[in-house]
Amino acid sequence: MISGFGTERLGHLAIRLPVLTSILMLLATLFAATGIPKLGYSGDNIDILRDGSVEFENYDYLLSTFRDFNNDAIVLISSDKLNTLEGFEAFRDLHFDLQFNPAVESLLSPFSLASYDISAGGWQSTVPARFENDADLRRFLQRMKDTAPAFQSLVSPNRDSGVIVIYTKAEALEDANVRQTLESYRSVLADYHDDGFRVTIAGQPAIRADLVQSIINDMKLLAPMAALICALIAFLIFRNLISVFLCVFPAVLSVIWFLGVLGHAGISLNFLTTVLPVLLLVIVFADTLHFYLKWARIRAMDPDGNGFEILGKAVSIVGPACSLAMITTAAALLSLTLSDNFGLIELGTIGAVAMLLGFIAVIVALPLTLYWATRMGFTIRSNPADKLAVVTRPAIALLNHSRLIVAIGIGICAFGLVVHFNLDSRFHLIDYLATSSDVAKSESYIDERFSGTTPLFAIVKLDETIPMLDEQNKNIFYPAKALIDQVFPSTSSYSLDDFAREVAKGGGQISESDIDDLPEYMTSRFISKNRREILITIFSSASLTARQMSKKLDTLNKLLKQNNLETNVIITGFPILSSIVAPRLMDKLRISLLAAVFLSIFIIMLAARSIRLGLACLIPNLLPIISVEIILWLAGIPLDVSITVALTVAFGIAVDDSIHLLNQHMIGMQKNDANISVRTALQEVSPAMLSTTLILVIGLSITLLSELPIITIFAAVVTSTLVFAVLTNIFQMPSYLIMMGHIRQGSKGN
Repeated sequence: MISGFGTERLGHLAIRLPVLTSILMLLATLFAATGIPKLGYSGDNIDILRDGSVEFENYDYLLSTFRDFNNDAIVLISSDKLNTLEGFEAFRDLHFDLQFNPAVESLLSPFSLASYDISAGGWQSTVPARFENDADLRRFLQRMKDTAPAFQSLVSPNRDSGVIVIYTKAEALEDANVRQTLESYRSVLADYHDDGFRVTIAGQPAIRADLVQSIINDMKLLAPMAALICALIAFLIFRNLISVFLCVFPAVLSVIWFLGVLGHAGISLNFLTTVLPVLLLVIVFADTLHFYLKWARIRAMDPDGNGFEILGKAVSIVGPACSLAMITTAAALLSLTLSDNFGLIELGTIGAVAMLLGFIAVIVALPLTLYWATRMGFTIRSNPADKLAVVTRPAIALLNHSRLIVAIGIGICAFGLVVHFNLDSRFHLIDYLATSSDVAKSESYIDERFSGTTPLFAIVKLDETIPMLDEQNKNIFYPAKALIDQVFPSTSSYSLDDFAREVAKGGGQISESDIDDLPEYMTSRFISKNRREILITIFSSASLTARQMSKKLDTLNKLLKQNNLETNVIITGFPILSSIVAPRLMDKLRISLLAAVFLSIFIIMLAARSIRLGLACLIPNLLPIISVEIILWLAGIPLDVSITVALTVAFGIAVDDSIHLLNQHMIGMQKNDANISVRTALQEVSPAMLSTTLILVIGLSITLLSELPIITIFAAVVTSTLVFAVLTNIFQMPSYLIMMGHIRQGSKGN
């Protein structure tokens, strides 16, 4: 029998001390329930890439030195009326209405821009207070289009849309406040909607608010639906409401414990960890079913036997396998911590805690519930799930060709490993927003019309010992600006140079006193607080692939190095994170996925006390992952974070069936040879394997209803992998067990 490292003793202890254990479990559940109302929800999304790298250090330096650009919400006005007095004045009115919102620190729009006129005393509003007629307005808009880069970034070239950038107060964007803040913005925008005037909102605050709302909606919908689906499946299998309760209760209990622990610990669910409650529920339900079916089979074989002894026997036989299954699933999740990525480390760590709580629910709560049910007279005389064993007939027939099956498996696996390391990868933030979201649509529109919502930033470091506008510093800034313009068109960048030209157009020459006259919300976009760095904002399309962006950055870095400016210029921004950090993260995730496989196989070797039996599980559990990746490769679908995490988690779940099959095989090997024990184990375990796979697939399919694409992709990949897993466990793994049995017999014969 496989070893559970002694953890099954918890089950024996629970049924030996049922009253005490029941009281402790009740108290733990009540305590956990009080933590659920404290549960928080986080919309942070950029931190999914955070890995402590120099790229993130540069990004944090940008936000601390200039301003926190992540606080910028972008209001998009789409209307053919913008080139008319009626539409343009509505645009102006919207600017001033938003200005009075208590969450707003400052606004950037055409109406906050300043132009320099020395004859009028310096800086004046760029937009006149009034226009005589539509023709007067159109002449002004055309002039701005030709001469004012700042204006071009706020009004589209064809003048059918404009933007207002809202710099929101930091406290208004805390996770507890961000939805309320965005709602207050939308209440202002609602007054400006009409047939020809559409106003929506985008930017990081809107993305965060959308993610928080989607997470909350998913929590309210998905976990309860998954529990109901599991209950329905249990009823179809057993046709008995008590059996349904006994199988569903531990799963629901584990979710209550998990959410309560998070609430008391002050850990918020984010758009990665929000899948864990549903995942925990279906995994615990699947293991519960394994345990329950074994208990029911023993009970049916000895209906008049001692209920306590029968329950203890079930704990002894299935407990170690359930323990090992949870350990390998936790190990798969913990492998995500190898990515050095803060978001995935949190997912892996919290996920491992969830598996620990799930194991306690299976090994303690389930035997305890069965104990009390037995004491109250509940019994089961038949096991309808045993009828599913008919599926094993073709698998048993194929065992006559076990060598061919092993060769095919190894061949597919070898090909798939090549695919694994050559699959393209991508990270697009917009992929993680709800597809029906107005925010996602607005992000795409702004990216298309305004040269991108995700600017690239060049920080030019000056000589600190001399004034900012000293000629020596100009000889640093302007050559750096010229090199940047070679790689990125000058019309799509914005910097101090644009202000200098504005002053020159107004008849003056830029000085630090002219900069002093500008409000901080404008100067913080191109000059550091200590005036030792100048920022160049390069508007870049989010549609650029990682390879395209990397190529541009390589070219720019070479030019800077050739001109001895590489130490003076830092290139940063979200495009850097998505083009350099994200691919690096994907490479680490590929490695962590394989690490999860080999770590789990190593744990199985220890539990089985056999290298051979551990190796027998390797190819059958690699094949489901490999098969899904081959399909992705053939379909031209690149890997992203959600797919790779899904494959890692799916492996952790899929290996559970191998463990239960291996456990039954080892029990059979005590009396029979490899051929007989494999056939017997397959017939014994296949009903539970098929039932649990059905439950997992249908239970996780509920998450296809999620508003978050990352969750629907996660569910699709996991369920596909699990389907392949049950096929390989039924049609592949028995051949490997027989092969290892022959090797063992051969070694004994020698």
